[in-house]
Amino acid sequence: MSTLYFVGKGDVADAFKIADILINDKQDLIHKAIGWALRAAGAKDRKRLLSFLDKHAATMPRTALRYAIEHFDKKQRSYYLGMKKAG
Repeated sequence: MSTLYFVGKGDVADAFKIADILINDKQDLIHKAIGWALRAAGAKDRKRLLSFLDKHAATMPRTALRYAIEHFDKKQRSYYLGMKKAG
């Protein structure tokens, strides 16, 4: 959550770095925070969010994934949720 100020200013690098570090955390509240940060960072840099999801969607916590893809169209949401099921 501490990265959201910087994300708002267009600096998304730390949000993705921290998400990468915490992606396997066991706490549900961390999963929510990661998802929120990814969603916000993705609004600034969609290409980087898609790259992050291509790498992690199959194994990341479902809560984080659902938050991260909340604003995607139905086709994209289905694609990334399908990776989760296949992974």
